[in-house]
Amino acid sequence: MSQLILNAIGDIDKDITLVTDPDLTVGAGQVLVAIEAAVINPVDLMIAAGTYGFQAKPPFALGAEGVGRVTAAGASVDQALVGRRVLILPNYQQGTWADQVVVAASNVVPVPDEGDPAQLALVGINPLTVHLLLTRYVELLPGDWIGQNLGNSGVGQFVIALAKKAGLKTLSVVRSEEAADRLRRSGAGLVVVDGNDLAERIKQELGGQEFKLVLDGTGDATVGALAQALEFEGTVVSYSSVTGQAPQVGLGDSIYRQVKLRGLWMVNWLQNSTPEEIASTYGELAELVAQGVISAEVEATYPVAEYRKALDHARQPGRTGKIVFKP
Repeated sequence: MSQLILNAIGDIDKDITLVTDPDLTVGAGQVLVAIEAAVINPVDLMIAAGTYGFQAKPPFALGAEGVGRVTAAGASVDQALVGRRVLILPNYQQGTWADQVVVAASNVVPVPDEGDPAQLALVGINPLTVHLLLTRYVELLPGDWIGQNLGNSGVGQFVIALAKKAGLKTLSVVRSEEAADRLRRSGAGLVVVDGNDLAERIKQELGGQEFKLVLDGTGDATVGALAQALEFEGTVVSYSSVTGQAPQVGLGDSIYRQVKLRGLWMVNWLQNSTPEEIASTYGELAELVAQGVISAEVEATYPVAEYRKALDHARQPGRTGKIVFKP
């Protein structure tokens, strides 16, 4: 077995180690999972840097997302799990950047045998986040408009796909014409490039219609431009901030138009939902992936042993798809 371990917080390049042949003892309530695919998510890099809401205590096994096959199960676990493909819950209780990992049986959810493991590995964070964004804050009906920034990100791509499935319309803000062209070719709704007069250009694209919901993943001025096209008492949900800044919603929109600002951290949902709800939600999302209804671009895959190349690739400016470990 090989597994990537973080030995200190601060500099992942200096503090990460590939550990081989650690203890693989499977306890009574645990399973052994042979990893098929594990994602490098920005969350993982933030955990290593100490800038995330979850604070790791080194030595810490890295990797929040992954899928694999159960190869052994403890005495108190349903033996029918052996041989099943499972999603490992992204609750930071185990690391997926490995070729095998011992996991509490309560932290795995069976997923379809069909489908690309790399796509199924992505279900853990981004599709779940999007599902919660679209179902927990505003009652959305077919024909309603959703505005989002970070439109070409993994979350953004899943927003477009799940919104389309529900009959919702989307307008996505991106940072370049190249990104806009890629989204349009993929069948996205309206796409607007960030720049001067963004708020006015968004309103022109909408043609007098208004957003029912705005989704913010950047924390920059684009969310304020989107919020100007929200309906009265409309809702902005912030799920991330790639800039590290608070959402920049205008004072006039907050006061005079009573725009509401909410936040989402999917870890809270994992901690407060029943096992049945978690299994059902992930099962539905995994089925959509297996059927090809939702997907995100995967730019490259690496074996765990090439973790330095993988991490460098994951941090490249202009990267257009996910980086995945495939042991």
